Amino acid sequence: MSRATWDLIKNSKRFYVNTYRKAATFLLISAVFNVLLGVAIYFAYFNLPDPDFYATSGVTPPVMLTALDEPNYTSDPLLASESGTIDNKVMPN
Repeated sequence: MSRATWDLIKNSKRFYVNTYRKAATFLLISAVFNVLLGVAIYFAYFNLPDPDFYATSGVTPPVMLTALDEPNYTSDPLLASESGTIDNKVMPN
């Protein structure tokens, strides 16, 4: 086997090794990046702030409500009744 043939074989194997290493490095960086994005999405989804809830009749300004962690099982209403304050109800046009 001549020196030129031997150099050709070494260079072709070096090409495959270098290509394999570059591809493996790229895939490793891509996998790490995907894991970081997945953790960021998980963190953003499960650490949302409590939503704001408002009640309004369409005539009065909105009243901010307090969000509860569980349903109201008591017989007491959470909002005070407005029936005593409004004597005449008029249908809007």
